[in-house]
Amino acid sequence: MNSLLLLILSTFLNVMPPPLPVGFPVDETKHENPTHAVTEVRTDVGWVGPNQTFNVLVLITPDEGWHVYWKNSGASGSPTEFELEVPEGFTVGEPVYPRPIVFYGEEGATYGYNKPAAIFIPVTAPKFLTDGHIKITVTTSWLACQKLCVMGEEKKSLEISTHFNSQGPLNRDMQLSRWMKSLPRESTDLEDGSVSVTQTTLVVSGKSTIRPVFFIGIENKFIRFGKAERVIIDGDMFRLHIPIHIDTLELGNNTAIVEGLLMLGRDFDDPCYTIHTEIKLNTRTQ
Repeated sequence: MNSLLLLILSTFLNVMPPPLPVGFPVDETKHENPTHAVTEVRTDVGWVGPNQTFNVLVLITPDEGWHVYWKNSGASGSPTEFELEVPEGFTVGEPVYPRPIVFYGEEGATYGYNKPAAIFIPVTAPKFLTDGHIKITVTTSWLACQKLCVMGEEKKSLEISTHFNSQGPLNRDMQLSRWMKSLPRESTDLEDGSVSVTQTTLVVSGKSTIRPVFFIGIENKFIRFGKAERVIIDGDMFRLHIPIHIDTLELGNNTAIVEGLLMLGRDFDDPCYTIHTEIKLNTRTQ
């Protein structure tokens, strides 16, 4: 009864709770993902059979306004990298990264993704399998940047069915098809394509109506790239001359890998081509 009376009096007298003191801290922080990116994992096959090579796909999605990096981050940043735990007998290949976009900043050009990007990691099964399931665990590490940069890492696992005598079919969903379209092709797929190394220059030529044409080099301890010069020949034909700086002392008698990505156009699903050749000091030809 007393409680009811107090409620009635509060209503009529407009009694309100006392205000917070001036300067009282109020938590208005949005509880964001502290690493500013998330990952998902899947495969591109229905199941896995003996001696079958399939792909583990890692979809990395940065927060809006943030970006992560390609395998060559460029003038700054750090590559997005992967570590796979697979059952005994399975082997893991090199990740295949989709076409990156170019970010321009005070330190120069960097390469990466500000939207979801799917990286394909090839895995090969052993010659002998039994019916059942296997587990694959993927640890993804990245650097996400906006005005500031933060390191991130996430571990995800997936189970895949196995069959003792038949290889699994490729999944044919629209999402997978779209991701595959953004992967680089071999340079031999480029119309009238040619890759050669003469003296201290990498020369890449081909035929395409898509513009612009540009090259991203993947540097290593032997090779540094200069700024590429584009020359258009005979309408649709193009030729890129990319200066190469070789550390002759470090190279010695070793063979250096000259590697990069030829990109046509500006859109994420425009064609791009893997450039891969070798060079020795005494034989500078492909």
